[in-house]
Amino acid sequence: MAITVISTPNRLNLAYRPMVYKFSSSASNLQYCIIEVLNDGTRIAAKSVQLDLGSSTNFTVDISDIIQDNIGFELNTLGSSGVIIPTNSSGRMEDITLKIYEVVLTAGLIVTSYNPDNASNVNYTYWLGGEVSNKDESVNAYNWTFSHFDYNSFSMGVGNSSDYQLTAVDRKFLNNAPLIKDIELGQSEYLGLLNAYNAALTFDFKLEVLTYDISGSLLNTDYIDVTQWNSNYFASDYPTNTYLSVGVGTANLIAESISLTNVSYYTVQLKEATNIVSELRRFNIVGSCSSDVRIHWSNNFGKQDSYTFKGNKIETLNHKAKTYLKAIGNTYSSEKRGSTVMQNISSTSFEIFTDSIGRNDYEFLASMLTNKNAFIEDNGSYYPIIIEDGSKLIRNEKNVPLQFKLVYSFANDTKGLRG
Repeated sequence: MAITVISTPNRLNLAYRPMVYKFSSSASNLQYCIIEVLNDGTRIAAKSVQLDLGSSTNFTVDISDIIQDNIGFELNTLGSSGVIIPTNSSGRMEDITLKIYEVVLTAGLIVTSYNPDNASNVNYTYWLGGEVSNKDESVNAYNWTFSHFDYNSFSMGVGNSSDYQLTAVDRKFLNNAPLIKDIELGQSEYLGLLNAYNAALTFDFKLEVLTYDISGSLLNTDYIDVTQWNSNYFASDYPTNTYLSVGVGTANLIAESISLTNVSYYTVQLKEATNIVSELRRFNIVGSCSSDVRIHWSNNFGKQDSYTFKGNKIETLNHKAKTYLKAIGNTYSSEKRGSTVMQNISSTSFEIFTDSIGRNDYEFLASMLTNKNAFIEDNGSYYPIIIEDGSKLIRNEKNVPLQFKLVYSFANDTKGLRG
């Protein structure tokens, strides 16, 4: 019995697109196969795979549903600094492999070496991507989605020309924010980085931070080293630390000992030695107000975007009570009641507004409605919120965007005392 690999997904993949494997088996009396999906050597799922229609040897399996069920979003800690490596199930999965078990009919009995109770089974028929000899068959996946139209012109793979693999001045960070963005002092902000693993000259990756005063004069040049990318991977291994975040907010830079004294704005750009390998982003430092509302959310790249709403805020208290009837007896008592509250559940919802915005800001803010996985920041803490369906764009009569309204409520209700 032997397994022959016909095709595998790219080394780098989007979790919300098909991740298809094709393989064949030479086993006699073959009935079907069972595969185990492993993330960095740990089994996360198993499924049976039927023979391709009209074939007695070939199999096709798409594991994107398994990846989607096991990959998630990791909220960056407020005030964290430098380069942030997500865990191997938060936003990314690196070193995805398959264990394949043949299921055959022998003397009228179904026979397989698969054992659901043994997550470390070594009696597989073939470990696709798990052996030293076939490590180039392991793949990575990211918590990343595109619209059907955007995907038409998108490609991803080690060393290819994807817009998001940081190898040239026109390559993009994993964020939807406009290239010029306002930020207040004391705020956290993060950029997502995807490594192309192209052959670099010196493997000296660093984020360059340039600070300027109000007249536009350069004050200081600082660097945040991205040491995780300072070595290339080999075909006999798998790409690691390909999907990073780096803190670029005012609070993050101060934590990196980057001075913002007398700074009016600053720019950030990734470099490999003297080579520019990313777009340039600018942050204008603006004043803050006690009524500001800071929102963080998971964007379509699985990374974190942030925005401060500076317009009006409307708060509404909602409550819903469960009641039941009690017998009150024949004698009067001020403590007796017929209708009694079993429990009251209250929640607070908010409507918050931006100041006047342009098209770029609107498209950026609309991106938070992709999955509605969002958090509000208050006094140095995150609180999960539910973005309601009432969120909308307000336009004028010429269809020019003026204001974005976000409707949200806290994800956790407040329960009152039981009656």
